[in-house]
Amino acid sequence: MSRSVQAVAVDYDGTLTDTDVPDAAVLEAIRSVRAEGRAVVLVTGRILSELRAVFPGVDGEFDAIVAENGAVLADSDGVRNLAAPVDAALGHVLAQREVTVRQGRVLLACKTPHAKVVFEELMRLGVDGQVVRNRSELMVLPSGVTKGSGLVQALGNLGISRHSTLGVGDAENDHQLLAACELGAAVANAVPALKEHADLVLDEPDGAGIVELLTGPVVTGSRRLPPRRWQLVLGYDGERNPVHIPASQQNLLLTGGSCSGKSYLAGLLIEQLVALDYSVLVLDREGDHQSLGDRRGILAVGDPRRLPSAEELTALLRHRFGSLVIDLSQHDEHAQQSYLADVMPAVLAQRAVTGLPHWLVLEEAHSLLADPHPWRGVADQTSGLCLTTHRPDALPEMLADELDVFVLVTGAGHGSEEATSFVAQQTGSAEHRLTDKLAHGHLGQALVVRRDGRAPVPFTMGRRSSGHVRHWHKYIDGQLPPSERFYFQPHEDGRVAANLREFHRILGSCPAPSVARHARDHDFSSWIRAVLQDLELAQDIAVIERRLRLEHDGVEEVRDAIRTAIERRYLEATPPPPAR
Repeated sequence: MSRSVQAVAVDYDGTLTDTDVPDAAVLEAIRSVRAEGRAVVLVTGRILSELRAVFPGVDGEFDAIVAENGAVLADSDGVRNLAAPVDAALGHVLAQREVTVRQGRVLLACKTPHAKVVFEELMRLGVDGQVVRNRSELMVLPSGVTKGSGLVQALGNLGISRHSTLGVGDAENDHQLLAACELGAAVANAVPALKEHADLVLDEPDGAGIVELLTGPVVTGSRRLPPRRWQLVLGYDGERNPVHIPASQQNLLLTGGSCSGKSYLAGLLIEQLVALDYSVLVLDREGDHQSLGDRRGILAVGDPRRLPSAEELTALLRHRFGSLVIDLSQHDEHAQQSYLADVMPAVLAQRAVTGLPHWLVLEEAHSLLADPHPWRGVADQTSGLCLTTHRPDALPEMLADELDVFVLVTGAGHGSEEATSFVAQQTGSAEHRLTDKLAHGHLGQALVVRRDGRAPVPFTMGRRSSGHVRHWHKYIDGQLPPSERFYFQPHEDGRVAANLREFHRILGSCPAPSVARHARDHDFSSWIRAVLQDLELAQDIAVIERRLRLEHDGVEEVRDAIRTAIERRYLEATPPPPAR
C-alpha cells in the first residue's frame, strides 16, 4: 500500500497539548509515526526560545520546527529566520503605551485586548506588518508570513511534497497551515471556522485527537479521503457551472470510442495537476502529450534510441517532485513492453515508499497493461491512477475494481458501445440512461459517472492551454502498417507514403493528373480522417478538395494548399526526423 501521507504538520497549543509539554501518549504516537519513515513537523506560533525553555527536548521529537507562526525554521541545518524582524520601533511605542510585548526573532507577541492599540501604532508608524490572532494571543508578523509559508520551506528541506502532507490545527492562525497541505484536519476543540474548512474533524480534543489521527486510517493509508480544497475542473455543465473531481485520493478512467477526445481530456487534467504542484508520470503510448513538455514543471522525453533508465526515471520524479511525459510512440509494441518491464518495478517501489509520483497516467492503458508482470503491486497503491482506453473490457480486473470515477466521452468511434456497457456494469448504472445522456452530445462533450451512486453529470470539456495533436510522432516519422499507408495512383509508379512526412514530400512531386484524381475522389481527406483520425485537418483538406471539384482552384493551388495545411498543423514546429 502506498503511503500518501508522508508528513504530518501539527500545531502546538490547543492541538498537540493544552499545557506546556505534550502527554507521554502523544509523544509515543509521534515517535511511532516517525519510526515508520514519516516526518512530523511542529508548526507553532510560539517563540522558539520560549518553547525550548518549557520543553527542553522538543527538537528531538520532530523532524523540523516552524516557529513564530511561520517566520522561523529550526531543522537539521540549524535555526534561521524566514523573514526580516518586525521593526523594533513598534515594540518601543507599544511598551510606552503600557502594552506588554514579547520579542521573538521576527515577531512581536502580546494579548488580544491590545489589538486596537497595535493597529493604531502600525498605521501611525507605517510599519510593514500584519496582525494575526491565535485565540487570546496576538502576533505582529511581516506581511505574507504564515504557518503555511513556513511549512513549505520546511517540507522543501525534507524533500516532501505538500501534496503528501496532512496538517492539523485548532485556531484562527491554522487556516493557512491547513491550506498549504493536501489534507487538513481539525481537533474536536477547534474553532468552528477551522472545522468548517477541514477535510476531517477529529472526535477527540487536542492531544487525544492527535493520537486518534496518527494511529487512524487516514495516516496509515487504509482510508482514502479526497481533499476538498484541491479540485480539477473537467469542464462545464449546461448552466456553465464547473464540473469538479478531487485532485487526489481516487482512480479515474477516461473511456469512449476511438477519436472521441479522451487524450485531449487527459491532457487538460495533466495541465491542472502540474499547475497545482502534483508530480505526474505520463506513459504516452502514441505520442499524444509531447506538447506538454513546453509547460513549466513537465519534462517530455521520447528519443527513439534511448529512454530514461529506471534509476534516471525515479531520480527525475523525486527532483522537486517533477512531472514526466514518456513518449513511447517511436518504439514498437515489443520495445514498449520491454521498457515497461525494466522501469515500472522501480517506479512502483518508489511510489510505495515516497508517494511519488502522485499520479500515473496510462494512455492506451489496455495495451500498456497487457503484460501484468511489470505492474505487480499497482492495485495495492490505492489511488492516483488515470487510465485512458477505448477497450476498458481489456483492463485487468484487479484495476477495474479500484476505479472510482468514470468519464464517458461522446463519439461513435470504435469501442463506444463497449465503453458505455463497461461503465454501466462497473457503476450499477442503467446502460440506456447513460446512452440517452450521451445521445445528443457533440465532440468535446462527456459524462462523468461515479461509483458512489451519484447521478451522472454531462459536461462540455474545458479548454486546454497547451496544443494537442494526436499521435504526432507515430504519424510524422513512424512507419505505418501497409494497410494504413497512402498509395498514390497509378499504383505501378510505386509512390507509397508510410507516414505524414513522406506523404507531404511525395505530394509535392506527384504528377498533376494523380493529384487531381485523388482530390476529386476526396482520397486525401479520407486518409487523414481514417488513419490520422484528425477530424479538423481532414475537414480543412476536404474544403480544399471541394474547390477543385467546383473548378474554383487548379491542381497546383490544391496541391500547395494541402501541403501548407499539413505543414502548419504538424511539420513546422517539429524537429527533423532522427538519423536512421
